Amino acid sequence: MFRSVSIEGYRGFARYQMHDLGRVNLLVGRNNSGKTTVLEALQVLGSDGDPTVLWQACDRRGEIFRDERALDRRGAAALSHLFAGRPDSMGASFSVVGISPDLEADQRVSVRIIKVDPKTAEADLLPSADQANAAESPFRLDIESRLRIAPVRLDGRGGLPLGIARMARQFAAYAEALASHPVQFVSTAGIPAGDLVGLWDEVQLAGDESLVVAMLKAIDPAIDDIRSLASAATAGPREGFVARYANESRRLPLGSLGDGVWRMLTLAVVLARCKGGMLLVDEIDTGLHHTVMADMWRLVYDAAERLDIQVFATTHSEDCVYSLASICRDDENASDVTIQRIEAGRAKSVAYSEAEIRAAAEHRIEVR
Repeated sequence: MFRSVSIEGYRGFARYQMHDLGRVNLLVGRNNSGKTTVLEALQVLGSDGDPTVLWQACDRRGEIFRDERALDRRGAAALSHLFAGRPDSMGASFSVVGISPDLEADQRVSVRIIKVDPKTAEADLLPSADQANAAESPFRLDIESRLRIAPVRLDGRGGLPLGIARMARQFAAYAEALASHPVQFVSTAGIPAGDLVGLWDEVQLAGDESLVVAMLKAIDPAIDDIRSLASAATAGPREGFVARYANESRRLPLGSLGDGVWRMLTLAVVLARCKGGMLLVDEIDTGLHHTVMADMWRLVYDAAERLDIQVFATTHSEDCVYSLASICRDDENASDVTIQRIEAGRAKSVAYSEAEIRAAAEHRIEVR
């Protein structure tokens, strides 16, 4: 579990530090202060620089080069957006460092774009079949982390095609590392239903369905059980899950029960599949009524403590902030729950302890 994290050169942060981190950390701040950027940097750190994570960070924001002539229409990530100041590709770099008392050394990920002579450079990762233009590109993505990975070929614009990112991932020990320390990112749009069905299948194999049902009961106590009726490959938007109600024989599609139920399903499933890792949630309160937020925090904290998960979430909601106090202890030394206020122009977050969060809630002190 990280106690502090330093970010250098990533998106809007020339240098930034979060400190006094706990088990559950709520990031607050005004629009465009960098809350989602911090979550992205944490995902890069937790995944040891997985190239597919970099592609996803660009894709979520629409920072993609599209080429209708390419066989792979998913496009290439415009990586320049990931670096502070959006510099030209050559020489751009950023790093994320996490400090944990559980680690013998700091966990560090450094990412930079380098330029080589394609004719004399050592053989590195082969491009996918439809990326012939990348074969002669002078640009390489150089990732330094605990995992060894050869420089990754970029296309002529300095873009990272998804096919090459996935190929690079296979050449390193990412699968093994993420199996022992998984990292899950839940955006404001949630997780695609197909991916959620796949995670649910893993939840069932591990026998962790009770956590998911308990979190759904926080919204609708009459829900008795849930089932998946689709495969990861066939599930459409909000398809694949049905709920069984107590004293009723029929099952109802979860997608028809409202945004709150679907959001809670997403949180519960990713928590159950994040043992020993990190959960990152953008706008955790999305779709949730203020009356269920205290229960949501209690269930999230209990699962995080039991499964050894570190949680980082963002919010703009006053109710979400004050309901966090329900899991805080009135002890000046308590440090399992924190609020981290992020302010544009500051190089360091403002950290609130559990006692300070309780005091803010009791006296309705604005901390956002």
